[in-house]
Amino acid sequence: MNRIVLKIAVVVITLSILSCGKDKKEPVKPVSVKEKIVSKSEIDLNITDSKSEVVFTDENIDKIYNQYLMIKRGLVNSNDEVVRQESKKLDEFLKDAEGTKQLKATAKLISLTKEVKKQRDFFVTLTIETEKLISTADITSGEVYKQFCPMAFEGNGGYWLSDSKEVRNPYYGDKMLECGSVNQTIK
Repeated sequence: MNRIVLKIAVVVITLSILSCGKDKKEPVKPVSVKEKIVSKSEIDLNITDSKSEVVFTDENIDKIYNQYLMIKRGLVNSNDEVVRQESKKLDEFLKDAEGTKQLKATAKLISLTKEVKKQRDFFVTLTIETEKLISTADITSGEVYKQFCPMAFEGNGGYWLSDSKEVRNPYYGDKMLECGSVNQTIK
C-alpha cells in the first residue's frame, strides 16, 4: 500500500512540476499600428479569399475609395475607434471641391461619432457619396462590388461598396457577417 501511495505522490509531484512551466506567459511583443487597426478582438473579420485591386485613373479617387474601404473594415470589425481614425484621415485629404462637400461632411461626422450604431447610420450616406464619385471615374483595372443587405436598418436594407465578391457586412459585423449579396459590379 505504501508503494502505491509513494508512486501516486511521485506522479502528482512530477505533473505539478511539468505543468508549472506551461503557465508561463510569453513576453508581450509590441503591436504595430496596422495590427491595432484590425479590431478590438484582434481578428480581422473583413478578410476574404479574393480581392479586386481597383485602380482608378484619378489618383485622388483611388485614395478616397481605399480610405472608404478602411472605414468599412472598421465597421465590419465593429471597432468604433478605427472607424473614427479612418474617417478623420478621409476628411483630412478631401478637398472642398464641389463634388466632395457632402462626402467630406459625412466623413467629419463619422470621425466625431463614438457609437458604432450611429457610425453605421452615417455610413449609408458615405456609401452614396463615394459611389457618386467613383461612378463618374474611369477604372483602369479591377472591379467595385456594390453589395446589399435586405435586413439592415430594420428591414429597409442597406448598400455598401466592396473590393471582394464575398460579403462582409459593415452593418452587422460578426452578428450577420455574410448577410447580403452583390447587387451591381462597377467596372
